Amino acid sequence: MSHALIALAVALVAGGISASLIPQLTALAHRLGLVQYPRQRDVHQKPVPRIAGLGIFIGFLVALGVSFWLPVDRFPIEVERILLLLIGATLVVGVMLWDDLVGIAPLPKLFWQLVAAAVVIVPRLRGPDHGLVIEQFNNPFGGVVHLPLAAAVLFTLFWILGMMNTLNWIDGLDGLAGSVTLIACVVLFVHTFFRPEGNPQFTISLLPVALGAAVLGFLPFNWYPARIIMGDSGAMFLGFTLAVISIIGGAKIATALLTLWVPILDVAWLILYRLVNGRSPLHADRGHLHHRLLDLGWSQQQIVFFIAAISGVLGAASLLLPWPQLKLAALVAVGVIGVVMLSVLARRTGQELKRAAD
Repeated sequence: MSHALIALAVALVAGGISASLIPQLTALAHRLGLVQYPRQRDVHQKPVPRIAGLGIFIGFLVALGVSFWLPVDRFPIEVERILLLLIGATLVVGVMLWDDLVGIAPLPKLFWQLVAAAVVIVPRLRGPDHGLVIEQFNNPFGGVVHLPLAAAVLFTLFWILGMMNTLNWIDGLDGLAGSVTLIACVVLFVHTFFRPEGNPQFTISLLPVALGAAVLGFLPFNWYPARIIMGDSGAMFLGFTLAVISIIGGAKIATALLTLWVPILDVAWLILYRLVNGRSPLHADRGHLHHRLLDLGWSQQQIVFFIAAISGVLGAASLLLPWPQLKLAALVAVGVIGVVMLSVLARRTGQELKRAAD
């Protein structure tokens, strides 16, 4: 069985299960009253189920199980890492589903994020053939940067928590988090399946295939106007899984950073903006890029296409730019443009709100 057919089979299973479960979860949520009523910062205007993350997770989980049934050869260390990924993801989905249904305060949520990250990190303390930490990455100016174990653990912890909260914080418009995740999965698949070094990582490439297909099965039901949203259980699961997938077979930090640079920059800006204005970084508001564009009159579809298009272009750049220095230059350039854009938007939307209040 060819690699292409195996990847296709995994994608069909993940997408098919996700697409079949989402309508059932939607009906179940309405029947049991498990819906999210509109809050001040929300953009939906009527109660909507927020448990689609469970369907995405099950699609991903079953597809990975099928990949182990198919003729795919894996090294023992890879099998252990995938198992740790699934344990951590299960913990994330379970805890955040409880948050979606009942509610969890910000600090306890952060604690459980730390626990999920520790699931994949702590086994590394047994030895180099266990667990998963970012111990080295390519220096854009040549050579490889090697991190001491303690620094590698902290860096990996920051990476996983950062990705989880980035995907969670941008999940504010119908189809936005799912579209960005889908693009990231396509880029990571291409990066691992068609490695330019001539050393393909086929078994690793099945992970973004399963995740991306599960998201694809969900997106038609989440497109504006959404019939269901993924909730924290879905967004946190996507962030956690993307973070682990991007480092499970060697750190692909530049690729992930470029592809997700817009939402990452938005989150970093928002944290700084809240601190400068004397507010807690954990305090939810309508300060995100997508909220500010909405306040300027953009439609949800326009914003999703805009952010997804930028992510797609940057993801393509991460694959096509021949030298690490160019990737770094692209990150810096987009970062500068993004900061200027966010500053202008913050000023303009602030003025609009002030005029409306007057």
